[in-house]
This record gives sequence, structure tokens and C-alpha cells, in this order.
Amino acid sequence: MGQRSFLILGILGLIPFILIFAAYFISPPENNVYELLLYTFIAYSAIIASFLGGIQWGMIISKADQLFNIGFPLTLSVVPALIAWGALLVLHSLVLSLCLIIASYIFATLTDFYLYNKKATPYWFLNMRVPLSFLVIILTFILITQQFN
Repeated sequence: MGQRSFLILGILGLIPFILIFAAYFISPPENNVYELLLYTFIAYSAIIASFLGGIQWGMIISKADQLFNIGFPLTLSVVPALIAWGALLVLHSLVLSLCLIIASYIFATLTDFYLYNKKATPYWFLNMRVPLSFLVIILTFILITQQFN
């Protein structure tokens, strides 16, 4: 599977984010509908954050013989999933949940940079992942700002 396939699948993974985000703005202005859409957005975000950590874990394992110490990078790779799990645990505060989602994606992106610097991931992967994560972070930030309107 080539780089193009990875990019296509990465972009397809954005579809639920974009659909939920769009539904939030075109749905009737009812708190129950908004909350359900935010819960759905947070849940999908948490699943994808866990998936990103799994990708990192796999890349680390595949380069284990080339890395001096795999304990630290493996630990880094599970942090986004734990942060996103925290977002699911505090759903009573949607703003806090959304902030934790942003934190999980920022941490995953920083881990991607770390792994690239350790030669555990190729540049094209980093080049694909950063814009995808950046878009999720921007959408999530916009949803946070809407909670204060």
C-alpha cells in the first residue's frame, strides 16, 4: 500500500469529524441535539486518538532493533489514548472534554515529531499526519468557542 493510499484513507478518516461538525451548525438550536453531536464528536475523536497511538506503537515495534530504548517512545504512544479516555470520563463538562481532545492530538503530533527525529517514522508519514491532526484541532477549537456563545 503506497503513500497515496495512506493519504486517501487518512482523509476519509476526517469525514466523520466534518459531518458531525457540519451537523452541529445546521441542526436546530436545541441543547439536547448539540450535546449529542458533541458527545459523538468526542467519542470519535477518542477512538481516532487511540488509533494514532496504535500506529505509533506499531512503528516503534517495527524499528525496535534500531532504537536504543523503546520504553520511552512506547510510553509516549499510549498517552494520547489515555488523555482521550479522560475526555470520555469528564463528559459532564463538554468544554473540558473538548480541551482534552485537543491535548491528545497535540501530544500525538509531538510524538510523531519525536519518532521522526528518532528515525522511527518516514517524513511522508509526518507530512500526512500533521495537517490531518491540525484540522481536527481547529474543528475542536471552534466547537469549544461555540460553547461560550
